[in-house]
Amino acid sequence: MIISTSSHNILLSGDLDEYVAQTMHNSLDRLSEDILSIDVFMKDVNGPKGGIDKQVVIRIHLRNRRQLVVDTLGDDLRSALRRGAKRAKRAVRRSLDKSRRVERQRMTAQLGNRGFPSEASA
Repeated sequence: MIISTSSHNILLSGDLDEYVAQTMHNSLDRLSEDILSIDVFMKDVNGPKGGIDKQVVIRIHLRNRRQLVVDTLGDDLRSALRRGAKRAKRAVRRSLDKSRRVERQRMTAQLGNRGFPSEASA
């Protein structure tokens, strides 16, 4: 699982970069075999004006050629990142569950077409 970070209007220090990597690993480590890479984009929307203006966009590339994007706003960059990581974890789980369910249905349909007895004929 490759994690890349970039920022706009925010100074990307080594400490912040390490925090991003640690947060993403903690949140998505159990699902890492299905994740190819994660891109984290951070932006200060209003600049020096303040307010709820820290934006974190997390883009996740999955093995099944799917791409998920989670966008989060917050008044603090670290809290927006934590909230985004939780949302990303739910989105990845939901996507993987759906693709596995579709694959099971496809396999069941293929087995049914090969002359194996179906439950209805038994």
